[in-house]
Amino acid sequence: MSKKTDLLILHGALGAAEQFAALAGSLSDKYSVHTMDFPGHGGKPFPEGPLKMHLLAEHLADYIREFHLQGCSVFGYSMGGYAALWLENEEPGTFGKIQTLGTKLDWNPDAAEREAHLLNPEKMQEKIPGYVKQLEARHGKNWARLCTETAGMLKHLGLHGLTPEDFGNLDLPVRIMLGDRDQMVTLEECGRVLTELPKGSLQVFPETVHLFEKVNQEMLAEAISSFA
Repeated sequence: MSKKTDLLILHGALGAAEQFAALAGSLSDKYSVHTMDFPGHGGKPFPEGPLKMHLLAEHLADYIREFHLQGCSVFGYSMGGYAALWLENEEPGTFGKIQTLGTKLDWNPDAAEREAHLLNPEKMQEKIPGYVKQLEARHGKNWARLCTETAGMLKHLGLHGLTPEDFGNLDLPVRIMLGDRDQMVTLEECGRVLTELPKGSLQVFPETVHLFEKVNQEMLAEAISSFA
């Protein structure tokens, strides 16, 4: 029996590895599927300093070294996709292929401020109590701190995100996937980055919003399998 291809699946901001149980199961016949939680997520402790993208990338690199996944394929949802792109830019050759879904690629101060504004714990409790309950179940008592830390990370990205030159240095197959009804990520920004990627491609999912739980899992598994 031939060895299965390693596939690493990464969650988004405020997410956790547990979200991918069904997806991992549907891909397990073809791949050796790995999932992980970023610092501060899913019960993992926070880093000593403020949550920043470079710390997520360092944590990701440590996981890859621990489980001998150098050169694996990776699928990253939202922030998870950005962390994979960031790490590959810092350490070329970390991945063999990268797929992202709903990953915001154009971070600037205005965009970062808009997204960070939505992560005020008190306002979230008032306006979206159902979602807050999900966060409490996923992250325990640390959910509010995680929102605050993530808001700070987004503002930092607004000033220190990946540049066109960084994307141009990613010399591996990268597929950007986007839902046609994504409220956070635009087709325009994906198209701009696509022109910068040496081996980039784009896939748009019909009738698909940003929220992972509302993505057609069968369609997503097929898309991942056709590329990874």
